Amino acid sequence: MVGSTSVIPVPLKMTTAFLVKGEGIILVDSGFPESEDTIIGKLDELDIAPEEVSLIVLTHAHPDHAGSASALRERTGAKVLIHRLDADKLRNGTQGELNSIRFVGRIMKPFFEREKMNKFPPVEPDIIIGSTFDLSDYGIKGEVIHTPGHTPGSVSVILENGDAIVGDLIVPSLLSNKPNFPFWADDRSALKKSIQKVVSYRPERVYIAHFGGPYSSSELKAKFRV
Repeated sequence: MVGSTSVIPVPLKMTTAFLVKGEGIILVDSGFPESEDTIIGKLDELDIAPEEVSLIVLTHAHPDHAGSASALRERTGAKVLIHRLDADKLRNGTQGELNSIRFVGRIMKPFFEREKMNKFPPVEPDIIIGSTFDLSDYGIKGEVIHTPGHTPGSVSVILENGDAIVGDLIVPSLLSNKPNFPFWADDRSALKKSIQKVVSYRPERVYIAHFGGPYSSSELKAKFRV
């Protein structure tokens, strides 16, 4: 019997990872390289031993999300999960070219495509998924779903407690903090369909990686007209 589930944000450099705690504990995203000490420190603060983390879900293979996955797998023993369409990026430790869909993304693209920002320690994933992945074997009531757009293999975590964790599917507007499209996306049409897919689960709280939200389903419907 899987117990109740809670989401614990872990603020990191320029992004956020999330601990999901039920009868088991998983980590969603790992931050840039060298974020592992901050995450281990948060576990210590919560009186959670590193080896209690059994799974690391990567929402996509960009350095600010997958950069510390290798170090954290070594320190926790957790398995690393990613979608098959982002698996090669994870294996190679490089995010590749960024496709700007917003003005801010075009301005910031040269900075984030520098080699220092583009590369991260490569990881051979333990679990490669296609459409969905049930988290109950890891003590969590919920599932990982495919939500492409930002990258081809982007995923989101949908929890039965009414929470969703969507990585960079959505970012906050710089001036209003309201939900917006990310700066970069491989497929804008797929992005909107993925937002609609998340909204169809009717989550009460939608957690994003980059310092905004959580948002409600009604906020997402109003902004994206889904």
